Amino acid sequence: MNFLNKKNISIMVSLVLVAGVGVYFIQQSNEKKEQSAKSALYQVDKSLDAEIALLTEVEKASGSKIDVDVKLPKTVAELNKIVSDQSLTAQVLFEAAMKLGNLYSDHPTEHSFERAIAAYKKAISFAKTDFQKSTACYLAGMAFEQQGMLKESEEQFKTGLAVGYEGMKGEMMLAMVRVNVKTKNTTQAKAFADKLNKEQPGTRAAQEAQKLISKS
Repeated sequence: MNFLNKKNISIMVSLVLVAGVGVYFIQQSNEKKEQSAKSALYQVDKSLDAEIALLTEVEKASGSKIDVDVKLPKTVAELNKIVSDQSLTAQVLFEAAMKLGNLYSDHPTEHSFERAIAAYKKAISFAKTDFQKSTACYLAGMAFEQQGMLKESEEQFKTGLAVGYEGMKGEMMLAMVRVNVKTKNTTQAKAFADKLNKEQPGTRAAQEAQKLISKS
């Protein structure tokens, strides 16, 4: 092996070592960010527990009409901070957006569903798995439905159904039956009910769908 070849090999080895060190530090940095993000989510849970402890028993109940921004300000602020940090992983961003959406939808007030929808839409944009996207679309659709925005609700359910996640398929089709019954589109409602009954006979969703059709 001549001197030139030895020199080239030495250079290549040095480059590989430098690249390896670079990858190591990037991985370390990413791991620190992930750990920091998980700590932030843990802190959110602690803040929520502390703020809930100050509520009355009536206010604590799911469905109670409390102003989340007023009663749970620290929790909301921490979640909004996480959701706004684009350097965090999609998983952490998704979890934070879903937590925020659920807080607003669980405590209905004049503007809570608008805020829930905004949070769920962010969750949809952060979603990386079929389960995540389907779940976020379903909850966004439910929030639109609560607002009486049935066209927008149907669009979210359609999007969620198109994802093809089997675990949510029955609930998505039941939701499509429900919104079409509400909009007096009985033909479409029956089509979804029949499809649901054919694909998932005897399930709760299929039975509920048939009840809605029989009453329409």
